[in-house]
Amino acid sequence: MKFRLFFLVLLPGLLLCVSGGVRGQSPDLREELSFVRYLMARGDLDEATYLLERLAEQSDALSPHMADSVSYLRGWALYQQKELIPSASFLLAVSGESPFYLKTRFFGAYNLAHEGRYREASAVLEVLDFESSAMADGMRNFQLAGLDLLMGDLASFSDRAGRFDEASHLYIEEAGRMLVYRDVLAGAPARSPFVAGFLSAVVPGLGKVYAGKMAEGIAGFLYVAAMGATTYDFYRGSGSGSALFLLSATATGIFYLGNIRGSATAVRRQQNEFRHEMDQRILFDMHIPLRNAFN
Repeated sequence: MKFRLFFLVLLPGLLLCVSGGVRGQSPDLREELSFVRYLMARGDLDEATYLLERLAEQSDALSPHMADSVSYLRGWALYQQKELIPSASFLLAVSGESPFYLKTRFFGAYNLAHEGRYREASAVLEVLDFESSAMADGMRNFQLAGLDLLMGDLASFSDRAGRFDEASHLYIEEAGRMLVYRDVLAGAPARSPFVAGFLSAVVPGLGKVYAGKMAEGIAGFLYVAAMGATTYDFYRGSGSGSALFLLSATATGIFYLGNIRGSATAVRRQQNEFRHEMDQRILFDMHIPLRNAFN
């Protein structure tokens, strides 16, 4: 391990000496970039990132083309390490002159989308500048359609989906699944936490049944009903001033109010779980065509 770190620290200097030639001459950094690509191909991402950071410190010595390559490789290494927001910043720093321009814009936008920054991702794709091609046009339309679904804009999605018949083999299957997701989202019941709480105030547990939690609703009703019956027995046997009645009544009230609050929470939880599952499905199907087209 010590030898490996020693090697990595010395290698950039050695390469600069070899490639620089006469003192004062601009060094050729292609060997370093080739070594970085070798490390990345082996999966040595930490080492590759370290060398890329050292290269970035020599920005004055980098040509615009090499600066683009360094930004691309830093972004791609971070993408593979699942550091998606830093990855996006480096990928989106690549200029339009780079051969990696399209790849960096599509993956940069996807990284933003994966982290919930949907509008930023959409803005990246909307201003994407490229020579018209069936693949690039269709891919942008598909990615923007996926972002529409993530943002809940079903009308805009439907407009873009009208052009899915032009989709290439790269994403035709995923486009079909997107149409299914649209229908699922459109048909999802719009439950209200307020209504759930109100129903449980009228009949304990009914709000959880409304939220789609039948078992929890039945359990909640039986539990509050049993506590209420126990409180009534204490009232009949000992009167309203007895300690047992007061203790039982207090406990029953706490569980009754907790059931109301729990019903409202159940609706929010069910909505969050549903939305999270749909988002993950959409993001997964947005990623597959990018991987097929650019990896």
